[in-house]
Amino acid sequence: MVEVIGWPSVTMFAAIAGLAGLAGVWLMWKHEEWARRHTAELITFASGLLVTGSLLHLLTRAGDMSGPTTAMSWALAAFVGLYIAENHFLPHPHARTEEDCGHHHAHSENGYGWTAVVGLGLHSVLEGVAVGAGFSASYVTGSVIVALVVAHKLPVGIATMGVLYHGGVDRDKAARTSASLAFVTPIAVLASYALLRDAGTELVGPIVAAAGGSFLYVGAADLLPEGQASAPGRNTLAFVLGLAVMVAVFLIVPHETL
Repeated sequence: MVEVIGWPSVTMFAAIAGLAGLAGVWLMWKHEEWARRHTAELITFASGLLVTGSLLHLLTRAGDMSGPTTAMSWALAAFVGLYIAENHFLPHPHARTEEDCGHHHAHSENGYGWTAVVGLGLHSVLEGVAVGAGFSASYVTGSVIVALVVAHKLPVGIATMGVLYHGGVDRDKAARTSASLAFVTPIAVLASYALLRDAGTELVGPIVAAAGGSFLYVGAADLLPEGQASAPGRNTLAFVLGLAVMVAVFLIVPHETL
């Protein structure tokens, strides 16, 4: 496969993905009240981006590369795999408080919080691989995946910091641990691009499809229920805004360049 984007651009986008996670941690560390008040809107906006971006952009591109059946099979496998992993092995941190959720989570320094951090670390690696594969497919596909990662990283950075800090971890230690996760994705981006930039569509296509399935799961199963728990009017508007952004990109950018 012909290389479609140079290393300086890939490095820049990798850094942007990492900075989004750092921004979420910083907001929770320095402006906790503001972060908690607006996290729901950020989450539902990100959900609109992820769901629409996955369906219109990533799965469309993967179908072109690998064929619709292969692409949907890999997307389904990723969707189901994330569901099983998060529900049985690696819980995802919630941005809501226990009162908002309607039940109590037994967070502790040695319990749920650190398990969630491990899960997010693995998810960050997968996000980085998705970005690297996206740029190996085309500039636009990689850029769309970066946008989805950035939209997801900001509220998740807030949630991760909150889970650790309010689970009994020292504030500064919680910030350092959460911030360290922000560096996982850029490293994975650069490593995966180095491995995949000359790969053929038979390899890149399924990876892009799996990325679409995983982002679809995160947007629909992880993020959207968080937004539905409170302020439905504002959060519905935020979701529709995220959806509209991705639809606009799909309509403006010629399909063959995806």
